[in-house]
Amino acid sequence: MFMKNAWLKGFFLAFFFLTLSFAYLKEKTNFTGILLTKEERVDKKVNDIIKENQDKMLEVQKKFDDKFVYLEFLKDDVVYSYYVNTTSGEITDFSFYIRPEKQEDFNKKITELLYLKYPVFIADALNNETVKKTYQIRENELVIYFNDVTIEPMPTEKLFLTVNYNEIKDCLDFTFLLDSEYQNEDGYVYDPNKKTVALTFDDGPSGEKTNQIVSLLEQNKAHATFFMVGNKMNYGASTIQNVLAKGNEIGSHSYSHTSMKRQKKANLLADEEKTHEIYRNITGQELLFTRPPYGAINSTVKESLDTIFITWNLDTEDWLHRDKEYIVNYVLENVHDGDIILMHDSYDSTVNAVAELLPKLYAEGYQVVSVSELAKITNHPLEKHTIYRSLKRSQ
Repeated sequence: MFMKNAWLKGFFLAFFFLTLSFAYLKEKTNFTGILLTKEERVDKKVNDIIKENQDKMLEVQKKFDDKFVYLEFLKDDVVYSYYVNTTSGEITDFSFYIRPEKQEDFNKKITELLYLKYPVFIADALNNETVKKTYQIRENELVIYFNDVTIEPMPTEKLFLTVNYNEIKDCLDFTFLLDSEYQNEDGYVYDPNKKTVALTFDDGPSGEKTNQIVSLLEQNKAHATFFMVGNKMNYGASTIQNVLAKGNEIGSHSYSHTSMKRQKKANLLADEEKTHEIYRNITGQELLFTRPPYGAINSTVKESLDTIFITWNLDTEDWLHRDKEYIVNYVLENVHDGDIILMHDSYDSTVNAVAELLPKLYAEGYQVVSVSELAKITNHPLEKHTIYRSLKRSQ
């Protein structure tokens, strides 16, 4: 009997001290995972994250369903986000809240929207599994920031994609708000506050070279104005249709590239009407702009033709130099907001220069647009019988 009582006494003493030990550990150490409730584990992890980010501004702390707590911090215009799983109390990736069977659909949609927003040279770099991403959860949209990306040339702007939840509503495993109307980011929706220039090409249509330039413009979310010669239009009808189909515009560059200053008024009017008629038959549209060959214009020409005259203030002289490097460097060294740039779509060297120049202009914060788009962005109403050499913003 004595041995039995001693054994029981020892058991209870051991249990008592063990309980005290666990209580002490719970209070004094970090080894508490198995002792904390689910809610306590989550709260502790949230508090730990907040302490670790004391040098940043806490912007959002919100629980989504009973799945995760979202924490968002901001420092120096950089977003830092965390997701604390409400079951495990651990930090998880955003991908944990994408439905597994919809992961491929989610990735396809992000790829689609990337190429809608950015030029190909940027979208190609961002559409890479190795690129680090920060996911920012907003009430009605997801914002994806792309970090530590290598792009050549490297844009100066922050790289991110805003995704309305309507686009990915079947892919996400948490509750969110759906907008009744929304607009996806689109690289062709130009920003009125960004530096903008008009790119123009004379002497076309030039068949394959013109089409190559149109393709390069499309790859870089850019537009241009093509000033075409009337007696070449019928032979280039398919090229004309391609230029217009990709959002570019066309102006007259005379009927036969004859100096308008040297023509008699009757001949000038007849030639311009022939050009307009040919274009009208091909497109069903009217030509709004005229660029006199060689930029040669006088008061007679200006008053005789019922059109808007567009010349230029930045001449690449690509017809003279036929050198890609010269053209690219000349533009980059001299370009300013509101410029109208002159090129010709007749030379391989110009095509090659455009391929290099468009990404570099984009990286330096320029939008490359047509003359009409530049006039709208810089708030310049264009009037007939008036010559425009540039479209600078009013100071």
